[in-house]
Amino acid sequence: MPSSSSSSSPSPWADQPFELIPTLEFSNNTSHAANYVATQMALAHNGILRGLNSISLQATHIPANDVITVRDFLTYCQCWCESMHHHHDAEEAVFFPVIESISGVQGLMQANVEQHRAFSPGFDRFHEYCRRCPPTEYDGGTMTKLIQGFAEPLTRHLHDEVETLRALDQYDSKQVKQAYQQLEKSLMATDNHRIAPLVFGTADRTFEGSIHNFPRVPFFVPCVIHYWYGRRHRGAWRFNPCTIWRDPRDLAFTSAPTAA
Repeated sequence: MPSSSSSSSPSPWADQPFELIPTLEFSNNTSHAANYVATQMALAHNGILRGLNSISLQATHIPANDVITVRDFLTYCQCWCESMHHHHDAEEAVFFPVIESISGVQGLMQANVEQHRAFSPGFDRFHEYCRRCPPTEYDGGTMTKLIQGFAEPLTRHLHDEVETLRALDQYDSKQVKQAYQQLEKSLMATDNHRIAPLVFGTADRTFEGSIHNFPRVPFFVPCVIHYWYGRRHRGAWRFNPCTIWRDPRDLAFTSAPTAA
């Protein structure tokens, strides 16, 4: 992981405090598409977790008297929330109903829906703060408390859902993979000026020994995101834990701001 050049000890990075999801136990298993789907979902969820970790680690170190930095950080948090909403809404609208149809088991994915509902109240309060807080009134301690209000049920859900997907190996492999591909297609219908730089900037291509290519895209896509889609909110992407090319880097704010 990246480390601070000004300190002998490593800087905290976006693989903590909320634990990432390992995939080595099943990612190389090609016997059923459920393993592929679980791997892809785990990698997507790890992006969500790295985003949350980046927000959590940097929230109390943002210089409150720097209005531009605070504004950019709030934008970053808003984009993370929007990405979360889009991901879970697409699951409920597109993916879960198809999986239940394939399985013939009504309510098969209901536990996942209930987990969405469990973290929603605290998550919504956090999102509302990020949307409505004037930069001049930003408070890192408030951000931390709001994160604590939803982090535990959210992270539990992100881990549990991967296990639910692994258990789909008792159903038709081809249909399970097609259902996930349909979800991926629906997830692409989003505001790429706000979501694409976040998705790529929270994807670590060195994860688990660089065995994953996620998101799997043509080589020129990161260039398009960096030079085109990333321009509109360029200041927000400095809080990403990785470059748009998915290379890990030091977090921008992990120490207390110095007094003026």
